[in-house]
Amino acid sequence: MRVSLHRRSGFSVDTVVRSYREGSGKRPRIAAGGEPFRMILPPPNVTGNLHLGHASTVVIQDAICRYQRHLGRDVTWFPGFDHAGIATQTVVERKLFKEKGLLRADMDKDEFLRHCNEWKDSRIASITSQLQRTGASLAEDQSYYTMDERFSEAVTHAFCQLHSDGLIFRDKRIINWCSTLRSAISDQEVDFISIEGRQGVPFTINGRQRHIEFGALHLVRYALVDPIPGEKVYVEVATTRPETLFADMALAINPNDPNNSKYIGRRVKHPLTGTILPIIADEGVKLDKGTGLLKVTPSHDFLDYTIAKRHPEVFKDDYLSCIDESGFLINANSFNSQHRLAARENVVSALAEQNVYGGFMEQPTAQIPVCSRTGDFIEPKLHDQWFLDCQQLNATILDDINNGRISIFPEGNIQKLVDWLSYSEPWCLSRQLAWGHQIPAFKKADGSWVVSATPVPDSERDSDVLDTWFSSALIPLIVNGWPNKDVKFTSPPLNLMETGHDIIGFWVARMLILCRHLGGVLPFDKILLHGLIRDSNGRKMSKSLGNVIDPLDVIDGISLSSMVERLRESNLDPKEIVTAEKDLKTRFPEGMKAAGPDGLRFALLRHDLFSEDVNASIATTAQEGLKFCNKLWNLDKYAEIVYSKVDLSSVTDPPLAIADQWIISRLRSTLERVYDLMDAKNDCATAAPHLAFGCLKDFLLQDLCDVYLETTKSAINDDNSPDVITRRNAIAFTLQRVLSVSFTVLEPFMPFVSTYLGQKQPGDIFNAINVFDEAANLPKNTEAEQNMAFTLAVVSAVRSIRAALDLPRRFRLIGSLQSETSNAVDVVLEELVNLQLDSSLDAEHSMPVAVPGRDAVLYVQIEESQREDLIARLNQQVDRALHREELLQRTLDKSVQMLQQIEANEKSKPPAIQKAVRRVRQTESSLDSAKNEVTRLRKIVDQIN
Repeated sequence: MRVSLHRRSGFSVDTVVRSYREGSGKRPRIAAGGEPFRMILPPPNVTGNLHLGHASTVVIQDAICRYQRHLGRDVTWFPGFDHAGIATQTVVERKLFKEKGLLRADMDKDEFLRHCNEWKDSRIASITSQLQRTGASLAEDQSYYTMDERFSEAVTHAFCQLHSDGLIFRDKRIINWCSTLRSAISDQEVDFISIEGRQGVPFTINGRQRHIEFGALHLVRYALVDPIPGEKVYVEVATTRPETLFADMALAINPNDPNNSKYIGRRVKHPLTGTILPIIADEGVKLDKGTGLLKVTPSHDFLDYTIAKRHPEVFKDDYLSCIDESGFLINANSFNSQHRLAARENVVSALAEQNVYGGFMEQPTAQIPVCSRTGDFIEPKLHDQWFLDCQQLNATILDDINNGRISIFPEGNIQKLVDWLSYSEPWCLSRQLAWGHQIPAFKKADGSWVVSATPVPDSERDSDVLDTWFSSALIPLIVNGWPNKDVKFTSPPLNLMETGHDIIGFWVARMLILCRHLGGVLPFDKILLHGLIRDSNGRKMSKSLGNVIDPLDVIDGISLSSMVERLRESNLDPKEIVTAEKDLKTRFPEGMKAAGPDGLRFALLRHDLFSEDVNASIATTAQEGLKFCNKLWNLDKYAEIVYSKVDLSSVTDPPLAIADQWIISRLRSTLERVYDLMDAKNDCATAAPHLAFGCLKDFLLQDLCDVYLETTKSAINDDNSPDVITRRNAIAFTLQRVLSVSFTVLEPFMPFVSTYLGQKQPGDIFNAINVFDEAANLPKNTEAEQNMAFTLAVVSAVRSIRAALDLPRRFRLIGSLQSETSNAVDVVLEELVNLQLDSSLDAEHSMPVAVPGRDAVLYVQIEESQREDLIARLNQQVDRALHREELLQRTLDKSVQMLQQIEANEKSKPPAIQKAVRRVRQTESSLDSAKNEVTRLRKIVDQIN
């Protein structure tokens, strides 16, 4: 029986996965007492299932943790789940309304929280299953949830401690407000809509969709009090939000404004309320925007609030407000109870009726902030909230960064963290939600507040909850036992923090400042940040775009109809569903084929995961991963055939051929490269799993399969002569050693197929914790690697000449190499390209072939017994080349004749003449190539003769 690596096999993803789960493949053996290594999986929100962004995090971190186990370390990889306050509450509200027609206002708080907890439980079960299916080797017995009893106690303790330290305070400040949620939201939950010029943006008000105008600066005329004779009796102020006029408290002008600074210190009369307003000077007013005058409405604009704070003598503490928490006008006379967006048009009409409207100026571009959870337009709002003063906390971490106590990779992210920590504004902690950690603060009858971990008599507890990021920032401490008094940190509780670069401020920075202050040490001193997974077109993953991929869809496969059905059952807006469905049908006309968990991991690791954005075509690349798994399966089947032809128990130290020495040396070089790329000596602080995997993959495919195995086939297929048996023993010895180590090192990246195949290998190397000690014992043969590298360059040259001459492999070539720097491996050339080296070959009567990338020339002749056959084949090629030359000559003659006719025609236009000239030149070029080909082939025939 002749064997081939490329024959069809019985590879089955299900077989591999089932065996992996039933066997010991989930984790390698662990050395007792190994040095600890601790990481946390960034907790996915309990809002929905995992997507490819989560999967990339899992694959990166799992590779790092599995790799550390192979080094003998005691690894704990903490899994967890984030209660995700606003996101979860919004999802549950949509679900209740869609399924039962219920609003949150239709039920009491306890009932609503019951629905939230049911949702949370189902999501945790689903996400846990997804994590298990990807092969994540998490410490499931140490799982956490950011709103369990342990976290509730720790969060309360942290809040009280920070308040006691004078860092948490209550104040009235301007914040991002979502009127639909009736809650403050963080900057991360604010998206921006870009518009050009004046246009309407669709928005639903009281169940009716309307188009709200944006991109217009409305000109409002404020009458000057005591105007000077000869000057205008009013000034014009440009505003994008006429609905906020009722909360105006002043006008402002930049003192450097040459046109308007003369009005500073004057007063104006409000066009709708009649209130007298001062005109103040402030450099925060932009000189190039609008009319140069700004109406200052500190309760409803961030810039206005900043200006008001700089002028306490003008703006008292009691700022005017004209929009309530639900987004309706108040303190607005006849406009009271109108929705703020609907009122915009009505206010403009009222201004026009009173001749105080000067028209509008169109904005070239505008960025409109909207709530990412509800789509409502952000309403800056002045509100009593709890805040954390971060200035000193930030300064401490900045000092740690400047003094090299914190490392960040890729290094381009350092500035992002520094910029975030340089932000001086306090962190707004309050959220007006039902779902979350209720703030441990109690309001007494006299209006004073008491912060306490236990109830305070004769008081009412604050109904607000904490920003979700507050509890998430404490994870490194809590999973390690804090605030238990017996837990004392003398070093960072986590060896490495790995997460996406997009939350370096919201999460990484906040973990650093809170854990450093509360725990007394940095939570981690090494930060590794990966990029954002986008679709193949570079678009951000979004359910409304239909480009969010469930990892299980890649693992199990899914039909297009199932994808569409799931989309239609989602909580998306009907219009978004139409858009997403169209995109699905375009991108996945036949759904997705199953690729298995290793196919998914392969697909993710084939991309540069540490670039800023990762444009991934996962469905296609996952199929490449499946083919790679099949290649490994066939590799193992070939090895089984080899093992079946020898007595492995008697194969101890056979004489190794140069190819055997080379592949073992290449394995050692590969493992050394993998070790460096995983940055094992530095807790993987600059690890690049995708590069390490690529290095290992190339070794398996190119060095092992494409080269080494090809050099073994004749020995495996030959008779049982003593020399052949000796060679087989060496091949079996080599394969046993190489495959066991290779599958062990592949395990962190593709654990299912590597574990399944690795455990089938004879011996006891696979999954050994000392695999890199074993690698260090592999013999390094630099000379063999150099000679084989040269040999493979010669192989490339021979394959090129075979392709050029259409010369099948059965034609044996005789060659002579001229090189002063390298030696070729004769037996490898014979095995791979049927070339026999003969130093006595007459170079003058041979074909010279350049060896690519080398200062060497190969002179080639055909074996004498096949000379006539080859000459006949070459003469056929000459005849075909001559025929092509004749056809091109006729074409050229016709093209020249046509050109002459066009040039002779007085009515011919220049474009027609130019086109004819181009046709002639193109045909001439093709004819020259054909002639050169005839000359080249005839020269080869002459050389062979």
